[in-house]
Amino acid sequence: MALNRRDLMKVALAEVGVLTAFSPAMAASSTENPQATKASTDILIVGAGNAGIPAAIQAADLGAKVLLIDKNPFTGGMLNISGGHISGANAKMQIAKGIQDSPSLHYRDAIRMGRYKNNPELLKLAVENAAAMIDWLVEIGVEFTPESPFLEDDHEHYSAPRTYMGPEYARSLLKPLNAELEKRINNGRVTLQLNTTVTRLLQNDDGRIIGAVTRKETGQELPVMAKAVIMASGGYGASDILKNKHNPKIAASKVVCLPHATGDGIIMAEDIGAKLTNMDLFVSFPGAIDGTSGRLQHAPKHFTEGIWVNSQGERFVNEQTLNPDERERAFLEQADFGFFYLFDHHVRASNPGIIGWNHGRIEQEISRGVVHQANTIDELANKMGVKPSVLKATTARYNQSVLAGIDQDYGREKLQRTLSAPPFYAVPITGSILISHGGIAVNHLLQVIDGDSRSIEGLFAVGETIGSAQMMGNAVLSGMSVGPAITLGRLVARNAVRYTRGDPFLMAECGQENIEKNEISS
Repeated sequence: MALNRRDLMKVALAEVGVLTAFSPAMAASSTENPQATKASTDILIVGAGNAGIPAAIQAADLGAKVLLIDKNPFTGGMLNISGGHISGANAKMQIAKGIQDSPSLHYRDAIRMGRYKNNPELLKLAVENAAAMIDWLVEIGVEFTPESPFLEDDHEHYSAPRTYMGPEYARSLLKPLNAELEKRINNGRVTLQLNTTVTRLLQNDDGRIIGAVTRKETGQELPVMAKAVIMASGGYGASDILKNKHNPKIAASKVVCLPHATGDGIIMAEDIGAKLTNMDLFVSFPGAIDGTSGRLQHAPKHFTEGIWVNSQGERFVNEQTLNPDERERAFLEQADFGFFYLFDHHVRASNPGIIGWNHGRIEQEISRGVVHQANTIDELANKMGVKPSVLKATTARYNQSVLAGIDQDYGREKLQRTLSAPPFYAVPITGSILISHGGIAVNHLLQVIDGDSRSIEGLFAVGETIGSAQMMGNAVLSGMSVGPAITLGRLVARNAVRYTRGDPFLMAECGQENIEKNEISS
């Protein structure tokens, strides 16, 4: 783990336009017949990411004809940049290390850490099938670090080490998944179309989903008839429209997800009457530098010697807390969703703890006006736009805590030195958005449901399209984004294939009739 995983994200973002995410054979499968006026398939999967690829593989293995579509010129979606952490109890690797764990313990941890806002049915599905998912990944060639499974410091710790990570982060998952996908393309079970956008869903007179309209880069639109549609198109972290509509407070946060995450599937599903859920929840990670690149390095990797103050000039959290959940919640409670990182000459000369910054970079950002520098706290407060009297009182109280050796306000233990050596510095900090918590509501079969909680026939959803809160509740949990997307991607494929075949047991469970009608309603 030589690279910080967020450093890798920067590298991957720069490379993603030229990634060899698919072979010539895969690329050839995405060519378009200009004479075609209509296409048909058993299963149409919208989104070739960490849920869509496993779904396509599983559906193909069950004998279904699959059309996998993605608007990007590459497969993998967020797997191209994310840390790729997955979590699960009782996988073979965990058992071999003698770690005591269970799916029920994983469930209890997740539901508690998520403040009981998780979807209990879906969470149960994810944790009970997580071990099989991890073992399957190993079988198809995914390599995990020797430390796996471990306790992840970027998030609140589980009660047992159950987080896995590849040496190349999420790309350790993507390469074998693409290789498996290519096998299904080569045997004719999967057709992959890249650079293709789905613009709307198609329904018949009964309201059943019978396909979608696709559009190529050329502008040509083509209806695709399908017995079932699986929406796996991702979240909406890059959509200013949806963020301003549902989460205006976090709309100004720095976007670190890929630009394809505009909530297309969420919008299309809502347009045909689907219910949305958890749209009021959105966790933004504190630490991004506002106005430029770089981010704070948090404990335990770095125990800052500076302090964090909000726009009122007051401290609001233990800056060295080892609990990321505590840090994130304190940040989200700030009225204007930002804060300042304050330090003095001594801290700057030692280690300010900003990833990717050195002495010259600080000078550059001072000259650009991003970092405020001043010889007195009064002058610094004026540059920050806060009351000098409040900031002076805050720094004075902190300095007294250092001298007394105890932080009575927030319990910070490492009180290295007072903030008293000019010049003083203030760095503006904001949040960053990688995943979104709200999305399409589904039932236990991952069928999309309407406002009356009735299933919309023929339409399924999975992955970040159903919102990360389904697994995480009102928090961010280690390995509970990528992992459940793969797990439920495999399960939704099974349900969709059963649906297309009129499986009487599934139909009885969801109260549906057969699915022979395929006429587009007017």
